[in-house]
Amino acid sequence: MSKNNKKVNKVPKHIQDLLKDYNQGIKLDIGCGERKNDGFIGMDIRPMKGVDIVWNLERFPYPLPDESVSLAVASHVLEHINPGNESPRLVGLIELLRAKKLITDAEIAQYIGKYDVFGVFVTFMDEIWRILKPKGQFAFIVPYAGSFGYWQDPTHINPINEATLGYFDPLHESQLWHIYKPKPWEIKESHAQVNGFFEVVLEKRIMDKSYEVK
Repeated sequence: MSKNNKKVNKVPKHIQDLLKDYNQGIKLDIGCGERKNDGFIGMDIRPMKGVDIVWNLERFPYPLPDESVSLAVASHVLEHINPGNESPRLVGLIELLRAKKLITDAEIAQYIGKYDVFGVFVTFMDEIWRILKPKGQFAFIVPYAGSFGYWQDPTHINPINEATLGYFDPLHESQLWHIYKPKPWEIKESHAQVNGFFEVVLEKRIMDKSYEVK
């Protein structure tokens, strides 16, 4: 295991303050923008009104403790998450800087986070799983993969449809989970409009060695 994969997840003081009044877990609005859901803690890359945690969603780990969230929601966010791997040139550059002692592991953790990521979107889903409490749910809505709404935005890079969900549920009939073996989810609800939106509710499964058996 490379040094950058060591768990570094120091929770900033202002986030500790947000968490202390929510013993049952906070409700997290991911990519909330200026229209955060009532009663939710907002997380977005942009420091704007309603954003409590300013953070790049592709930077891991998030500044939240394990199992600190009871419900996470994301509206029109996941289609913007990079589905592929980190650039090998970027990873190589960081390793070069480390080798020449021009950057420290602490600086990497503070400014870059985990950088040798295999599948950014899969890692994103694993990170949401990490911060959710057992049986916690993640509800999201995206434009249906291939729809007009998906293709209209030049920043949409991650198409999602019903088959995509099979990669995250180890008990799904497709058996697609066994390809990447991410953290396990259960598909609770899935509503698709081929020419519109795709609404999904996933629930965090507990890790179980039986998932490894096909």
